[in-house]
Amino acid sequence: TTKSEIPPTVNVSILFQKCVMLNIMENEKLAHIRHSLAHLLASAVLNLYPDTLATLGPAVDNGFYYDFEFKNPISESDFKEIEKKMRSNVKSWKGFDRTELSFDEAKKMFAGNPYKLELIEEINQKGEKITSYKSGHFVDLCRGGHVDDMTEVSMDSWKLDRLAGAYWRGDEKNKMLTRIYGLAFETKEELDAYIAQRIEAEKRDHREVGKKLGLFTFDEEIGKGLPI
Repeated sequence: TTKSEIPPTVNVSILFQKCVMLNIMENEKLAHIRHSLAHLLASAVLNLYPDTLATLGPAVDNGFYYDFEFKNPISESDFKEIEKKMRSNVKSWKGFDRTELSFDEAKKMFAGNPYKLELIEEINQKGEKITSYKSGHFVDLCRGGHVDDMTEVSMDSWKLDRLAGAYWRGDEKNKMLTRIYGLAFETKEELDAYIAQRIEAEKRDHREVGKKLGLFTFDEEIGKGLPI
């Protein structure tokens, strides 16, 4: 809508502020959905692979991820089983119950996980509150930012996407972890649209288009990062 089309009785400044607030609320809701799904992913992984160490799992622009230390490597072929477990676990989930922990309580709760213990030490040194959130039988060290009720999350609006390696805390001196990425939106239609858009973008990737047009090639002996 152009400014000339807005009736003179409407305060444009207030209208703009309301639009901004609505956008913030929508973005916050989606971020909470994505972070809730990160918890659900961690619960499923720990059920299926009990000797795994869970680290961190935030929301990101197109979904969520969670970093794990697996005793034995997994592959994307395992995603189907993990997704199935996620959908099974969510049946016993409702909201996220917050508990404020003392330093000693937190260390006891996560005693077997050196990654969580490092975070607890850091939070304590900053003088911040140490909190855990429980849903179903899963408890995680977390600052919050979840949906009020998991029924708000459509179970066909997300999917596990890919694996990647990630150093703990982004430091190459630390251990390499396995990062599981998931895509998540409010509706299945938005998820499908995003996937279709990404497929089209991949078709137009300059590296692929350049090879098809014969503009350049790659040689294994020279190196994949050096186009000829």
